[in-house]
Amino acid sequence: MVGCCCCTLVLTRQTLLLLLLLPPSPGWLDVPRHARQGAFIVNCAVSPLVSLHSWQFEIGGGLGGSAAHALLCGRNPVQSELDLGVGWQDPAVIKETGLCVWHSGASPQLDFKVSGSFLRGKLALLWTGKPHVTYEKADLQRDYNLIQQAGCLARQAVLPGQESVEALAAAVAVSYRMQLQEGMDALPEHGELARKYCGG
Repeated sequence: MVGCCCCTLVLTRQTLLLLLLLPPSPGWLDVPRHARQGAFIVNCAVSPLVSLHSWQFEIGGGLGGSAAHALLCGRNPVQSELDLGVGWQDPAVIKETGLCVWHSGASPQLDFKVSGSFLRGKLALLWTGKPHVTYEKADLQRDYNLIQQAGCLARQAVLPGQESVEALAAAVAVSYRMQLQEGMDALPEHGELARKYCGG
């Protein structure tokens, strides 16, 4: 069994649900053609685990399912994602586990990793009912400066010994703002600290 990564990420003050693969900062900078020197990607692998026979999450939900499937089928999940024209962050964090900060680039390069325990009971997923295919969205026009800003804020929020749910919520809010600019529908509010779409 492996942890896989759209639903909606909801950062809360209380316990709601656990999730699999969570990108607090937006992706896209793990797609080699969109990579930026000095930029970061922050993501987290969490439970429950999935297997080929036990897959309790929506297909096309933005939770790294294609990467998890490739790994479970014995294929190289990083190469599988790159062959689809998307990025490497999902398979990288599935294999690494934990709360990871990666350097933007052509291939996974870990900056640092922490346990992510400060987020326990603070994350939830809400299925929007709208599946997506990431590679169809990989080259949409988007604000890469805002993506880079969200990644830098998320990195600061998870620095060892300085972890902050509120600072991470600020990074998630920047990511969500970029998603709205991209044309995604506004998400319903549920009293959360921050929210964003997971996946492409």
